[in-house]
Amino acid sequence: MSIQANVQVPSKGNSVVATQPTQSIVVQQTEGKSIQVLDRQSIVGIQGAADKHKTLSININDWTSSLGQFYVDLTHGINKKCSVVVVDSFNQTQYPDIIYNDNNTVRLITSAQFSGKVHFN
Repeated sequence: MSIQANVQVPSKGNSVVATQPTQSIVVQQTEGKSIQVLDRQSIVGIQGAADKHKTLSININDWTSSLGQFYVDLTHGINKKCSVVVVDSFNQTQYPDIIYNDNNTVRLITSAQFSGKVHFN
């Protein structure tokens, strides 16, 4: 996959266009020495992704004990079975078992309680 670019400066009667099979980038000079880069597809993707993540805090009192294990149910509200990253209060990644109850709720199951954050994406 290669990008082809034709570099030209608008104030001198030129413009810049870069294309790929599924994406294009347009560079426009808006003032004497400033250049603005517009990548419409990436901008849409970034805006769409901005509301597709959530971070929830958990503390040691959130866990429920059952048969020697601890679990906590968390509602993220993203409406998909998203990826889950769990980080404890010491900023260490934890690897609990994860059960997707539905598209908006997960259950974390572990052998020890901890406090920290859960990142959904």
